Amino acid sequence: MYRLITNGVGQNADNFLKFYDNAGCCGDAATACQYSVVIPTANAVNGISITNRDGVTEELTTGFPGTGAAAVVTAIKAALAAYGLENDSDDVTGVTSEVSGTNIIYRVTSTVTVVSMRHNSATVVLATALCARIKKCVYSRDWAGNAAASTFVVDGVSVALGAFTLAGATAAQVQAAIIALANWPATATINVVETAIAFEIRITDVFGKTMTLDTVALTSGSCGMGYIAA
Repeated sequence: MYRLITNGVGQNADNFLKFYDNAGCCGDAATACQYSVVIPTANAVNGISITNRDGVTEELTTGFPGTGAAAVVTAIKAALAAYGLENDSDDVTGVTSEVSGTNIIYRVTSTVTVVSMRHNSATVVLATALCARIKKCVYSRDWAGNAAASTFVVDGVSVALGAFTLAGATAAQVQAAIIALANWPATATINVVETAIAFEIRITDVFGKTMTLDTVALTSGSCGMGYIAA
């Protein structure tokens, strides 16, 4: 996660001694949250806004603009570092990205509040704060579709899913239909990609979920620490 270096402004980058704000020796440790922002994949990102040392929203633009996940993640890291934030090698990666349909979800884990990100020069997207730390996994299923109605089950709750075939539906339609189901977990995110042989469904959610589609269980993997809404 990213933490603000108290003595970071103006110091030599090679200095050995660094102090983090509210590190626990002189008051309560600063609370870390993961800030999530959804940006259309094709759009250039122009900056990221944080709550600065004075409690005022400040936009950081070092490293920007960037287009696409890799470029935007690099820009975010550059902007945070230029302000005086450092990734302290916590087991939650400081900046990540996740594809979801035609959007990319950017996540910044930090003790400093991320307020928003700006794309296409003028469009501001507010960040969602996720402050409850928990183990998360990716649940996967390569599904060939079904010309008849299917059943999607989450933790024993079964809901009917409409008929979808590779020839007649798109990945976006399948993704939207799954999200709209009554048993869709509020903590989950999803990305569906269509290939010549399957809809590749990837759902990220809290550890320990059981999910089945057409009676076949989704496989869990890529587990690690993450955040959900408190």
